[in-house]
Amino acid sequence: MSGTIKAGTVMMQAATLIPQSLRVEIEPYLHGWEMIKNSDGDAVDRDIRRADWNFFFLAANIQATALGYRGEKTERRAMERVLAKAKLSKFNCLEITEISARQFLGFPYVHVSAHSRHIQKSPFLQELAERAEP
Repeated sequence: MSGTIKAGTVMMQAATLIPQSLRVEIEPYLHGWEMIKNSDGDAVDRDIRRADWNFFFLAANIQATALGYRGEKTERRAMERVLAKAKLSKFNCLEITEISARQFLGFPYVHVSAHSRHIQKSPFLQELAERAEP
């Protein structure tokens, strides 16, 4: 795990079906999740739509925090929490919308906000049972 997480970073579950024409650089991240390194959410969305696939955006915000100064360890703990919450929804992607270092009563923490995304060929969002892992 060497990439830096920032707003716009797209995380994708390993083994997600994507269009063959989608040329993205993927790096393994955590527990079955991969990070798309060479594109942000907008670029991935454009490329997927060009291939006549769909990249759904879900409005519900997913948030998590981890105590500690902003560094790779604290960032990773916050990301683990966000990814665990995202996995429950059974959507195959996640877009980071904010990552920031903050303080509350002198205690430093890292805050991560994200939105679930979903890549699929059909223009109709699949039911939960259809999205479920094989």
